[in-house]
Amino acid sequence: MLFAFVPRGKKSGTRLFPHRHKEDDRYHVSLTREGPHIPLADERDIPDYLANGYSLGMSTGGEKYRPTLIRPQSILGWK
Repeated sequence: MLFAFVPRGKKSGTRLFPHRHKEDDRYHVSLTREGPHIPLADERDIPDYLANGYSLGMSTGGEKYRPTLIRPQSILGWK
């Protein structure tokens, strides 16, 4: 199971999980914020992209928290 924690701010310590986008029901990885964003249908493909330096869109899973890109070194549970 992949997860990360918010390191600072009001939501410090909040646990984040891979975010599945409503539009296409996929996870998104990217090298930069600007993109391009690569959609992944299967969660099992994510570790391969993290190993190559891609960041993963993560959120709390709630409606109010927007997904943010998290760098591989901040994500736990994939190595």
